[in-house]
Amino acid sequence: MKVTTTPAQVKITGVPNKTVIRFETEVKEKIRHLVRVMSLVEEVNNEQDKAMVSAAVKEGKALIKKVGVARKAITTPLQQQVKQWIAKEKELLLPVEEAIHNADKLVQDFNARIARQQQEMLERIAREEAEKLRTAEHKEKDAEQVRQESEFKRQLAQAQHQTDGIRKVWAFTLEDLSQVPPEYLMLDEQKVRQAIRSGERAIPGLRIYQQQQTVYR
Repeated sequence: MKVTTTPAQVKITGVPNKTVIRFETEVKEKIRHLVRVMSLVEEVNNEQDKAMVSAAVKEGKALIKKVGVARKAITTPLQQQVKQWIAKEKELLLPVEEAIHNADKLVQDFNARIARQQQEMLERIAREEAEKLRTAEHKEKDAEQVRQESEFKRQLAQAQHQTDGIRKVWAFTLEDLSQVPPEYLMLDEQKVRQAIRSGERAIPGLRIYQQQQTVYR
């Protein structure tokens, strides 16, 4: 087994006191030591090599956990402050957000009313055009005149029943999940792992198997 490791860059941010600086220095020294030890063995040929590399891996994992604990100790108070500010932000902005919601609904209702009026006008023009074309079906000249008049009426209706701030965008609503193609679905891997840990050994579409994993004691 070849072991190639590059020196890790550890940077602990937080309160710039002597304790943090001393901890960072200690971590960097241990990382350099572990990288050096693991780099000595390019291939595991016997139990002695295995024991040396395994011990270094175990110590490295413990170091990673130790740095994680230190990170939580530094960042947890900051995260609590962030949560407090988020709550304060919601409290401060609630009145204006409610006002915006109500005002936006008034605008949307107006836009919907204009769009509905325009659609009703276009549908009426289409019915009138169809009726006139039936009357003039044997006179191509009259039929062409009907089409031109209807087009003019459509343009006029669109001009009279339009407003700024309206555009059509594509959206979707889920109607039948079983009909959605697989490429648009996402596997819940966390749920699958939890089911396997609970003893599930057969899930349609999945192959559940055992694989070898090294344990460092």
